Amino acid sequence: MTTNTRGEILEYIVYHGQARAYDLQKKLQISRVAIHKQLKRLLKEGLIIRVGTPPIVFYKLNSESKMRTDETKQLPEFTHQVIEANFLHITPDGRLLYGMEGFIYWAKEYQKDKPLIQLANAYAKVVQEQNKFSQQGWLDATFKLKDTFKEVFVDKLLFQDIYSYKVFGRTKLAKLVMYAKQAGARELIDKISDMAKPVIEKIVKTYSIEAVAFIPPTVPRPLQFMDEFSDRLAIPLPKIKLVKVVPGDIPIPQKTLSSLKERIINARDTIYLKHVADPSYENILLIDDVVGSGASFNETARKLKNVKVRYKNIVAFGLVGNIKGYDVIREI
Repeated sequence: MTTNTRGEILEYIVYHGQARAYDLQKKLQISRVAIHKQLKRLLKEGLIIRVGTPPIVFYKLNSESKMRTDETKQLPEFTHQVIEANFLHITPDGRLLYGMEGFIYWAKEYQKDKPLIQLANAYAKVVQEQNKFSQQGWLDATFKLKDTFKEVFVDKLLFQDIYSYKVFGRTKLAKLVMYAKQAGARELIDKISDMAKPVIEKIVKTYSIEAVAFIPPTVPRPLQFMDEFSDRLAIPLPKIKLVKVVPGDIPIPQKTLSSLKERIINARDTIYLKHVADPSYENILLIDDVVGSGASFNETARKLKNVKVRYKNIVAFGLVGNIKGYDVIREI
């Protein structure tokens, strides 16, 4: 395929505002394979974007491409690398924009009055500062429980990432979890599992974990995130089965409760061990997706330590969580 044909494809998309591969094939009278090869190249270069899923797929001009070329070339290499590795923006129409593409879109839409370079360097600094506390692959937030509860039953509280950054909003992992749960998107659960599995495997080894338990969901969904997540992790250890029981007439999700006291009551009265006669294990790993107050972890750990078999050391792991104080996470 010639450079001229490439230009004709771009010209067609600019003129019509959109194009399907079929349209281009019909217009340019070249093979379907050649069209898709060139579209793939243009996508990689960031000149166009792909919208839709087969068989209905459209290609549009990427309005951010010039901005990316003109402004991001002034960024330090370190800043560029941090953004590419850590930033994700999900657009109102459901596109996942990773790295610099997502950062530019976010800055243009939500931070119009701030220079891109200033924002980018500030983001890289925030991420770098946070990473100082997660050199092992996780954040130790055990102090959070001690600051929040009078009695603490969790021996270690670990997060893979914090829930959000000031100014920059939810982290990449928090956004993936949020939309994976809301949309029941298996491809996002796959991505989250790939990110979390090596971290969890290291935790299992570091703390000599002998059995695992997953905090059960409250809200009935066609596809339950924690069930899918557990299956994909496939941790080769015994599983302690926890169940969610609704004492009242309706299930009340933790995220809807505005006070710490309410969250403690909710966790204490709704989460139970399915089999209290399970074998005793020295070191237990509790896993949840998002941690707000830590009440679900602490009350579940209380029950695990008080049952007859007496589970002893409990490590709690959340994909994302609040690292300071008690803030209500309502979005997930």
